[in-house]
Amino acid sequence: MVRDTPDRLSLRSLTNRIFLSAGLILGGIGIAVAAGAASVSLLPGAVVGAGIACGNFFLIRKILEKAFTGGGTVTKGFVVRYALKFLGLIGVVYLVVRYGGFDLLGFLLGLSSLFLGVLLEALARSFEPNT
Repeated sequence: MVRDTPDRLSLRSLTNRIFLSAGLILGGIGIAVAAGAASVSLLPGAVVGAGIACGNFFLIRKILEKAFTGGGTVTKGFVVRYALKFLGLIGVVYLVVRYGGFDLLGFLLGLSSLFLGVLLEALARSFEPNT
């Protein structure tokens, strides 16, 4: 398997783990709904939450890639873009919770796919041999 060089920022594996965790969460909810252990109203909220989590990470990745291709220095533009992304995330989550009409538990489960993906990536990297 070809690995990226250490000086290149690569988040492809982390992106894949986030998508995997979103699929696992949605699949788990789907199985629970099919088994009658959960309400079908969890699913739309989980889909929206997972979509927001994946979109949030996409924006984080783009901001970080742009920052690191510029020599690795933190500029005012980086700070402004990151702060605007964070404020936008807060706004979107507020609007979805307040006016979306989705099941809150399903939404939070979907939103947690970002955290679970980062956790899976950290676990996977912890088992790699040091070179």
